[in-house]
Amino acid sequence: MSAGVSLWTAASLIETFRDVLHRAYGATPGRAFWHYRLGSLGAIIASVVLAMVAFSAQVMVTAAEDFVYRYIPTAQTVASYFAWGRIIPFVVLFAAIYIIFAGLTPSKYRSPDCPKWPGAAFVSIWWLGLTALLPMFLSHVSNYDLAYGSLAGVMVALIFFYLIGLGLVTGAQLNAALANAHENGLRQAKANIADE
Repeated sequence: MSAGVSLWTAASLIETFRDVLHRAYGATPGRAFWHYRLGSLGAIIASVVLAMVAFSAQVMVTAAEDFVYRYIPTAQTVASYFAWGRIIPFVVLFAAIYIIFAGLTPSKYRSPDCPKWPGAAFVSIWWLGLTALLPMFLSHVSNYDLAYGSLAGVMVALIFFYLIGLGLVTGAQLNAALANAHENGLRQAKANIADE
């Protein structure tokens, strides 16, 4: 029962993001509610699997790097290879975000002429940057436990999710702006041809 509720709630997140994309592109939904909801359930399952792989890869690379630095100091020449391992979480997270953008973008803007990768790349960099900066912020700058007591973890999670949502909306707006610029360029080219 609780898994079904969680899946429904997560699908509501996807539907919210679909609404954000429709508003960014200035489009209106063209299908029934249940059709979108079923698609959202599938998208949630696929994106959660990809996101878990990305976060697992990030944790494993960080743990392996820490192990080499602490316990095998003579092998620090190999440590430069760990920098390449940090690309794996970005690639997997990029793929997950790209799938969400490509699947939820209004059908009029799904052509290859309207790229989805700039928004997905921005969101991936934003997300991994926040994930890297949050522990430093919490350890050096903030003192949430004094202000919020036992709810400090909840407040930190809410702030983190707010910032991730801000990145998603910015990525959607970036893709919409690029698509609209392309559409305006095509209109201008057609008008120039008609004038000649």
